[in-house]
Amino acid sequence: MDIGIVHPELIYPRGAEKQVCELSYHLNKMGHEVTIYTFEKEENYIFDSLLKNVNIISLDTKWVINCIFGFNQFRWVHLIKKISSKIGDHDIVNAHNHPAQWISKFTDIPTVWTCNEPYRYGSSALNKLNFYSMDKSLTSNVNLTLAFNSRMQEMIQEIYPENKVAINVSGVNLYRPIKHSDDGYFNSIFVGPLHPRKRQLDIIKAFSLIESEIPNIRMHFVGGNVGISSKTLKKSMIDLADKNGLEILFYDSISDEELYNLYDIADISVFVPESEPWGIFPLETILGGIPTIISDQCGVKDILPDDHFVVETGNIKQLVDKIVEIKDNYDEYKDKTLKTSETISENYSWEAYSKRMENIFNKIIE
Repeated sequence: MDIGIVHPELIYPRGAEKQVCELSYHLNKMGHEVTIYTFEKEENYIFDSLLKNVNIISLDTKWVINCIFGFNQFRWVHLIKKISSKIGDHDIVNAHNHPAQWISKFTDIPTVWTCNEPYRYGSSALNKLNFYSMDKSLTSNVNLTLAFNSRMQEMIQEIYPENKVAINVSGVNLYRPIKHSDDGYFNSIFVGPLHPRKRQLDIIKAFSLIESEIPNIRMHFVGGNVGISSKTLKKSMIDLADKNGLEILFYDSISDEELYNLYDIADISVFVPESEPWGIFPLETILGGIPTIISDQCGVKDILPDDHFVVETGNIKQLVDKIVEIKDNYDEYKDKTLKTSETISENYSWEAYSKRMENIFNKIIE
């Protein structure tokens, strides 16, 4: 099969980009020809090792310039048209994330849209009138839209009522075993961009309430800034940590080996966003046998066998209680984590995800 994959950018070391690169790698390994089309690709990209045998066609232009007055939306239409002029003779196109799905309006090739999360236009009447109508029109030719969970499926269906939406969960794997080294600290880890919706501040609030119960707390936050809100959030995190005598470390874009070195010393993983369609990071730490706390708004909750690891988003008391419960019953939670990791490893590897995508593509082009 000859597969074209459209994704707005290959610059961030995030879950969506990792998903695109892992899918491309495994589809190619399965014998398919794969070409990725993108507005912007970073030189020496963190996931380049997965793309050695994948064709890359980049417009070499910034994918985001100015978010004011919807400027990017109109610019993206122009860029998608430019991408469409470069699209090869593929059997199918897999669009990933907004506005990649608009490619379906400018090509006759069947298009499957992997929608991790619908684009947020804001609540103004101008946005709803202008951008939603434009978006729905440009998305109307998509053959099938894929969501990670039922909650996201309902959200996508509400925005695009004429489009067919199905569920297909993503994947995860680890490149090496986690060593579980003891460095004398109680290490907490979070991986994801600094953004208020990720609620990193909640993690510091929780540890601030139990710093006397758990000695030598050290919190690691991996993920760069994504705008002005990131800088404001980071300052609030630093101020709160300093006020309570907590050690906090920040990391920007780091290699897999650097990340795994942090996994090696992690005693607990905490990921409690207010919205997360999937969640590769918490699945990686579960696979690594690291007791992991997630919020009830994290998509991977749907594939876990029970709610032992789940807390309500924004409920600091629940988060505090869960951290203390894990610390006081560490061996028990370690065993629960290892049992859950077996289920994830068997059913939700990148290989399994890529095979499901291959089957979906075949059904579309039959």
